[in-house]
Amino acid sequence: MRSKLLLESTAAKVAKSVALSLTIGILTGSGVRAQPNPSVPEPSVPTVTPAPSLDVPPSGNNPPKPLDNQSKSIKVDTVSGAAETALVEYLAAKNVKFYGAYWCDHCHKQKALFGATAAAKLTYIECAADGENSQRKLCKQNNIKMFPTWEIDGRYYPGTKDLKELAKMSGYQGSTDFKYQK
Repeated sequence: MRSKLLLESTAAKVAKSVALSLTIGILTGSGVRAQPNPSVPEPSVPTVTPAPSLDVPPSGNNPPKPLDNQSKSIKVDTVSGAAETALVEYLAAKNVKFYGAYWCDHCHKQKALFGATAAAKLTYIECAADGENSQRKLCKQNNIKMFPTWEIDGRYYPGTKDLKELAKMSGYQGSTDFKYQK
């Protein structure tokens, strides 16, 4: 009987110790971590640049430099294919808008997915106050808080979008043989 009580007492102490260790680990951020399950796909999280102020670029943000180092617009040096051109023509016909800022790294990446020729045909709304052809008022009126943001059929979608995702979101039915992936 005595050994049974001693065993129960030891088990209780171990349980308390484990619980205390887990609690401390959780509070300090060093607790037990779940291992990723390769059979479960990772959730899709949009990549966005918060826009706390449309007046100036955030400090520490280092987007690719414009080609001429003077321009306050997004320069693209990738090549468009037929699928990118067809998609952008469809988006333009649907009046799809791309809101961004010249200093936004994610906006540079988004335009690069289209390639230079197709990106030039996008309905691009510059939201930075000091950006080339700034439409800051329109960005504020539409409550644009993150870059890039896509406006499709009156709905707003923040984040860099893969071209296949944009095609699906917009109802595009043409070729999706795009050159670049997100």
